[in-house]
Amino acid sequence: MLAAGVVLGLTASAYLAFAGYGVLRRVLNQRHVDRIAEDLLRARLHTALAEQADREQIRLHWNGLRKFLVDRRVTESHDTTSFYLKPHDGKSLPLFHPGQFLTFRLHVPGEQRPIVRCYSLSSGPDSETYRITVKKVMDGVASQFLHDSVQAGDLLDVMAPRGDFCIEPSHNRPTVLLAGGVGITPLLSMAYSVARSGTGAETWLVYSVRSARDRLLMDELQALTDANHNLHVRTGVSGSQDDAADADFHDRISVDYLKRILASNNYDFYICGPPPMMKSLVADLRAWGVPPTSIHTEAFGASSVQVVSAAMKTGKEDDDPKNDKDDTLVTVNFAKSSKTGTWKNGTANLLSFAESLDICIDAGCRAGSCGSCVTAIRSGNVKYLETPAYSCDDNTCLPCVAIPDGQLELDA
Repeated sequence: MLAAGVVLGLTASAYLAFAGYGVLRRVLNQRHVDRIAEDLLRARLHTALAEQADREQIRLHWNGLRKFLVDRRVTESHDTTSFYLKPHDGKSLPLFHPGQFLTFRLHVPGEQRPIVRCYSLSSGPDSETYRITVKKVMDGVASQFLHDSVQAGDLLDVMAPRGDFCIEPSHNRPTVLLAGGVGITPLLSMAYSVARSGTGAETWLVYSVRSARDRLLMDELQALTDANHNLHVRTGVSGSQDDAADADFHDRISVDYLKRILASNNYDFYICGPPPMMKSLVADLRAWGVPPTSIHTEAFGASSVQVVSAAMKTGKEDDDPKNDKDDTLVTVNFAKSSKTGTWKNGTANLLSFAESLDICIDAGCRAGSCGSCVTAIRSGNVKYLETPAYSCDDNTCLPCVAIPDGQLELDA
């Protein structure tokens, strides 16, 4: 009897243990299912919020020109001023991608037509205002007008932010920002974005100017580096060293200097500065083994596009349309202006060709980025010197980076 009782007790205990294990397993499985359901719900909520944010940005984006109030202007250096802009209608602003620019249509006294110019945004991408930082150029009609005539309270006509020379907030690759002179403006915006992203990506900003008095927005750069251990700033002065004892290097930015401060060439490089600087840096980065996909440049003006493009070549590209040796005479007709010209090989682009015939086509960046010069094609086709960043509709073209592909008639 005792043995039977022991066996019965053991059997009961085993049954209870097995039953308990089954209950525990079901509870754990249910918790696992609940966690999966919770994660799925959280992912759906995140996606819904992201889609809502995207729809809101699309709603805030505007087409054409919008009136902006100059909220204030701040002198940054002896020849450079920042302008803080707010929408005149009081509505919210869409976020912009760090590195993008604004296109302005300026009504300059004494000029027969509005002057179209592009200026990079120099503020952080989550600002309540837009900021541009403009250097006064001696022969620059637009920059002189902004510096000499535009005051707080004035209204300006502005197009929405554009441009593909930008960095995403989620960018988490090691990055080097190379700035020359006023070229610091889009790169400062990128630095803001990288610093606030929280990705912890290693980021260097190397900034060179001619003299210490040409340095811009240094207080902001210092504040960014103080608050972000992953952001490293190095400044250089290429002119007199007497007033720049605090500079990290006394020369233009060079790949030799980059080799001294970087662990390798495995970075994304963003470059903005004078055309000669961009040309030499791009060529030397390529020689260092940096792939073209890791080199990004901002170019305003046809000359900048051409010098950077030439530097990006490895010598194997021989199919550039501007190198076409065909001497066939091509006629380009400008319908609205009732003018016709014979295209000659070596002409920079259709925009400069039109201007040589005293035909005025609005143009901002002159680099295929802003879309200000979009012109309808009545007949014929064009070839692009470089793939434009701005995507225009069918049967239109960007004369600033295009040449005729046979007989052509433009609606200009």
